[in-house]
Amino acid sequence: MTRQWLLFSCVCLALPAATIPAARAAGDAVFAGQQVHTIEIDFPQPAWWDSLTIYYNAGLEQYLAATVTINGEILDSVGVRFKGNISYYHPNNKKPLRLKFDEFIDVQRWDGLKGVHLNNCWEDPTFMREKLHFDYCRYVGIPAPRANFAELYLNGELWGFYSLVEHVDKTFLSSRYSNSSGNLYKAVDAVVGGGGLVSDFKWYGSDPSAYYDRYEFKTEESPNPWTDLIAVIDSLNNSPDTGTALPPVANMNALYRAISTDILFANLDSYAGSGRNFYVYFNATTGKMDWIPWDMNMSLGSYWGDATNYETLALAYVSSTEDRPLVAKIHSTPSLAGEYLYAFCEIFTGHFSAVRLFPEIDEIATLIRPYVYADPRKMYTNALFEENIVSDVTVGGHRKPGLKSFISAREANVQSQLDALGISCEHPIEPGDVVINEFMADNDSIPDPAGEAEDWIEIFNLTSAEIALGGAYLSDDFATPTKWQFPEPTVIAPGGYLVIWADEDLAQEGLHASFKLSAGGEQIIFSNTDLSVIDSTSFGAQTLNVSMARIPNGTGPFVFSHTPTPGGPNTTASGIAAEEPAAGPGLRLRVPNPFTPGAALSFHLAQAGPVELQLFDLPGRLVYSTHRSIAAAGAYRVGLDAAGLGSGVYLCRLRTSEGVATQRILFVR
Repeated sequence: MTRQWLLFSCVCLALPAATIPAARAAGDAVFAGQQVHTIEIDFPQPAWWDSLTIYYNAGLEQYLAATVTINGEILDSVGVRFKGNISYYHPNNKKPLRLKFDEFIDVQRWDGLKGVHLNNCWEDPTFMREKLHFDYCRYVGIPAPRANFAELYLNGELWGFYSLVEHVDKTFLSSRYSNSSGNLYKAVDAVVGGGGLVSDFKWYGSDPSAYYDRYEFKTEESPNPWTDLIAVIDSLNNSPDTGTALPPVANMNALYRAISTDILFANLDSYAGSGRNFYVYFNATTGKMDWIPWDMNMSLGSYWGDATNYETLALAYVSSTEDRPLVAKIHSTPSLAGEYLYAFCEIFTGHFSAVRLFPEIDEIATLIRPYVYADPRKMYTNALFEENIVSDVTVGGHRKPGLKSFISAREANVQSQLDALGISCEHPIEPGDVVINEFMADNDSIPDPAGEAEDWIEIFNLTSAEIALGGAYLSDDFATPTKWQFPEPTVIAPGGYLVIWADEDLAQEGLHASFKLSAGGEQIIFSNTDLSVIDSTSFGAQTLNVSMARIPNGTGPFVFSHTPTPGGPNTTASGIAAEEPAAGPGLRLRVPNPFTPGAALSFHLAQAGPVELQLFDLPGRLVYSTHRSIAAAGAYRVGLDAAGLGSGVYLCRLRTSEGVATQRILFVR
């Protein structure tokens, strides 16, 4: 049957069958992978440098209009200003910059972004510290800005090589939290021009004016500024039991993970150290304070602070128990301290390792090396760039740990600290909790997110709890069970399904294993990180477009199925899923799990009729809906406009005249 594209108003475009409509969030193209963007800023004002300097020195966040060309795309009247604290005083006038695309033209965007930051890689000979730290945050599930790189030209002159960082604004908040109406605060820059004030979370009374110079309020239209932040500070400092007072007003897991990542990376220009470089957002959905990390250029031990034992930094490090009460009280409250250490273990174990991070460092170094060498205003020499990737360098009496030497030493030390404390966060998956539920080893009918028909394996979570799969293994050979490892932070929802494409296309959207299945017969083995077997099966010769599925779903033996259901419950001979409400006999909904920006769902209609697609979050709120459209009978693929959705578990529901088909999906940005 010919596959068709269904056009929903404002949802997707009619495209050729081989193309999947892009459903990207703002900045997805800019920050994908590792890239160097070319940014050319042209000021028409003859004294533009003087004007920018005057605005900065006066403490004015005032923008100068300029024409900005990015990768050949011309943006007119973009707002440009100097920014930064100590980094502003770069010895070679390589000023950090803020670009605001909508400052003078309200609707102007770059890849959906209203603005970006150009950071000058202050105190970082490798130019990589910020990128590595931000990438790691997102890898372990911390809602953090994204980073990449840019080569900057000012009025036709090559000015330098910069770190390109996502701006924290309503666009960012909508992407990470699926809401943006809560209050947002930023820590003040306390070193230069800050009068010694820091965003320390100490109690200075109930009058909001006592906090005006200690935090930067970013939500201008808020009807109730400061009350939420003061309530958290009050609970922290004035409640007799921090362990019961703080969790109701703060997202503790987000706080633990962000703070522990700073300590893991010895990023001491942060709250636990300098008291700077973070945002807090009062989530409009939960009402709690969420922590957002910021400004990582002095990570991996590059900060000039009191501590110099970066590789052996204590897991519970804080620069001052008196002046950093938010972290100090977590460490001194047994219930919170235990949770913090467990969160530390989770973001460290299986993630922070030479095996995982060295290849990323090498790949970035290869990409940026010619740009670093060409930078006429860089702070350090080419030789120091090369040396500091591998080993320590000492500049001006300050030791800067080598990226690789730090990671190796820090990995060993953190593990020894966790062992000494008796902390382990390894939780093997029990056999029977997650099973290999269906697979197809000879497929030319069911496409993956890239539109290619490949072998696939489906796993099913039979429990009522979310299960983390990161670090578990999947293989087609009992003798080599570690062929492919689930990436972090892969999870499978309660009662959920995940499809892994066995096609060796590791760079494509979705989960793609590094092996293929043999239509002539072989094995599939699913193992824990300790190689204990979770589930396995052996199979013989396969038939084209016929899967092998457990019947009954999840618990029965494998039988041949002429109605494959990847990402959904296996059906009986009648074609009706035993645990789903009966839909029409021809209605089938298939959604890639996990569902990522750019992926597409598919369904089949046996007869013409109205069609509506809906998405609900776990509390049951409708978060997305298409207009009802009349569609002819046939097979369809639909691009979902996921720009406003945050990562999480959703229910995808397809309503037609034939019935209702529902599938639980994990959406991952």
